Amino acid sequence: MPFLAWPLIWHQGARANTDTTVKNSKKPLFFCLYSRVTTIPRVHFKRFFPFQFSQIQILLTAIFYYLLFSTAVLGQDVTSSDEDDPYIDPDGASVVLQPTKRVESQRAYMFGISYGLNPIIILAPALSFSMYWDPIIIGMEISDSDHLGIWEKERKENFGTSRFRGDTQFIKWFYGENFYLLAAREHRTIDLWNRTYNRISGKALFDMHFDTTVASLGAGLLRFNDIGFLAIDIIRYNIQQKQSVKVVEYWETWSISLLGSGTRESLDNNIQNRTDKWFDIINSPSGFIITFGIYF
Repeated sequence: MPFLAWPLIWHQGARANTDTTVKNSKKPLFFCLYSRVTTIPRVHFKRFFPFQFSQIQILLTAIFYYLLFSTAVLGQDVTSSDEDDPYIDPDGASVVLQPTKRVESQRAYMFGISYGLNPIIILAPALSFSMYWDPIIIGMEISDSDHLGIWEKERKENFGTSRFRGDTQFIKWFYGENFYLLAAREHRTIDLWNRTYNRISGKALFDMHFDTTVASLGAGLLRFNDIGFLAIDIIRYNIQQKQSVKVVEYWETWSISLLGSGTRESLDNNIQNRTDKWFDIINSPSGFIITFGIYF
């Protein structure tokens, strides 16, 4: 055999062995890639835990506890340096605990007009005069339908010839910046002229004058601006003190009528029913009375 043939023979033998090895290794690789059952290596802690954990489960558990621990630590970070926070900055805290004054001066005179749900003011807006002396306001309201009346046409159509008047003395005590409690004494008067009660059995013509005094307790809000103010009495709950009615009769035919019973019973019942109705109106509570004006 020639000398140079040995390397060629040796080369062919090595190639045959290599091909055989590669072909044999393709079979387990093929089944590993396309097999329906894939085996995941597990770690078994026989000494401490009677369970078997996969490497993926251990990795996910470690990540979960890392995130949980990092969130708890970061949630306790209170080293914020926000100087605008009023609970950290002393100047901001003083603004919160000691708010600015409602108005620059401790005293001021106030003039305004009031209107709202009140049996007198709803038909005749009131003029309001008061003095602010921190933290209270003392003042009075005056209302008269003959001078400041509105809804004149509607008032005559519903009540005939009439006049609604009222005057109120009040004191307001502030709690906080805008909220106040209210105590007031109200004097209300309603004059009704030319009332009639005409039936077949008799006729009558008379006037009715109602007068009542009530004490009121309530609450509201008030805010000042540069030159004016706006206040609202949310509720005024009335406590009746005194009431009276005066009936002036001009003439009546009930007591002398031949067609009736010859008595005033029907007329007196009508007058009493009107009296009860008007007392319910004049003594009704007030609410949402808005006052706006200027101060100096």
